[in-house]
Amino acid sequence: MSRFHEYPHYDALGLAELVRSGDISPKELLAEARARLEAVDARFNAVVHLSDTLPNALIGGLDKTSVFCGVPFLVKDLMLPFKGMPLSNGTQAMKEYYPEQNSKMADRLTASGLITFGKTTTSELGASSLTKTVAFGETLNPWDVSKNAGGSSGGSSVVLATRVVPMAYASDGGGSIRLPASYCGIFGFKPSRGINQYEDMSKAWGGAVVSHAATRSVRDSAAYLDLVSGNIGEKYSATDPHPSSYLHAATREDRQLRIGVITDAPTQTDVHPHCRDAALHAANICEDFGHQVEPTAWNFEGRALMRAFLRIVMHYTHRDVQAIATLLDVRKADLAIELNTTFMSAAGSGISHEEVTQSLAVWEKASSQLSELHQQFDVILTPTVATPPLHSDALDPSAFEKLLMKVLLVTGLAKRSVNDKSLEMLIDKSLYQTPFTPIANMTGQPAMSVPLYWDEHGLPHGAHFMAKAGDDGTLLMLAHQLEREKPWADRLPIDIGG
Repeated sequence: MSRFHEYPHYDALGLAELVRSGDISPKELLAEARARLEAVDARFNAVVHLSDTLPNALIGGLDKTSVFCGVPFLVKDLMLPFKGMPLSNGTQAMKEYYPEQNSKMADRLTASGLITFGKTTTSELGASSLTKTVAFGETLNPWDVSKNAGGSSGGSSVVLATRVVPMAYASDGGGSIRLPASYCGIFGFKPSRGINQYEDMSKAWGGAVVSHAATRSVRDSAAYLDLVSGNIGEKYSATDPHPSSYLHAATREDRQLRIGVITDAPTQTDVHPHCRDAALHAANICEDFGHQVEPTAWNFEGRALMRAFLRIVMHYTHRDVQAIATLLDVRKADLAIELNTTFMSAAGSGISHEEVTQSLAVWEKASSQLSELHQQFDVILTPTVATPPLHSDALDPSAFEKLLMKVLLVTGLAKRSVNDKSLEMLIDKSLYQTPFTPIANMTGQPAMSVPLYWDEHGLPHGAHFMAKAGDDGTLLMLAHQLEREKPWADRLPIDIGG
């Protein structure tokens, strides 16, 4: 394999086959990944920690029959404990925290043959849709370094876009896989709630959060879903997948779908023309493939749903900040966390159990309403995001907003600051960028961002597809068809090359 030439053209399953056949060694693959990272990361700041001891140990104990045998892998630095590597969750407070043991999920990834050698950047506690922290700085977009990569899985998206690795662990609580995938021009899949059998996310943002992997290819995403759902057995084959597997669902014969197209934001906020164009371009492609495509409209009250989303995020941020303080054995007031996080936690402390229950009921109602829409359509197609890639400071509070937060914190009034009016303002301030992606998190549905459109400035804009809960196979089948007919994997930022 020629350095910097053949490597980026293989997906994870392809690299694993090379290792199994003896054409290349895991050490050579790891060296290639490290060399590619060294060549690009000074520009983009996508990785916060590298390990020598862990990957060497993993290579030493590698099972040559494993599905991702010897494939270099990077892990988002959020929630997932690996013994011997720090778990900062994007915070200054946890920068030096090292878990004492692996999580069940870490063991599953190791058993699959993945060679984890580092951690990627995330926003603090994964709460921002831009990857920028006090602890680690900003992660920049490889298509335009004046813009942010998006969040919160920004680092994992960048290492995919720059072909450092073919696959990287990520997570998604309101679009955190799909949003940076759209900004970075890669494929981003969010599975249905509850599929992952090795990582319990039921207590993360009320069940909104799921984990998956940013992947170079659709088949890698499907194989990873098989891995974490428990489908992969001893006879798992990438060339002849079992009929019950997600990989089989992705690569099966195409079938005609009914696709409903919506380009208006459910929040009644603006959608940039390029983002609308990306969705309409995808709709035209799907129609050319023989799918039934027609416009439709949201059948739920979008701003009420987003108010419910923000209440849940604030409530669980308070819980998470308290858990970190307990873990580190420090007073919550002494935690080295950002002002936004501190304020969100304080505001969340004032949200009652009754309000949490009511908010989750709003999610459930929207889920039921969308189920009715899915009786007409197999798939709903929208823009992934409502804006082109943003500057890193685009969502920063103003000087006045910072002062106001500090006053409310000092006076103790922050816990009484959450009401419908303040949430309406927050929707317009912070969710104008992401009015589409959180829907699938609240309803538990599978969703994906597919890179099919680049604007005249060379910036990517994802098309967002959502299916009914549990119908991940349909999305993967459609993604595989789009990938086959309109391939994107070899489209690289101009200054990266192969």
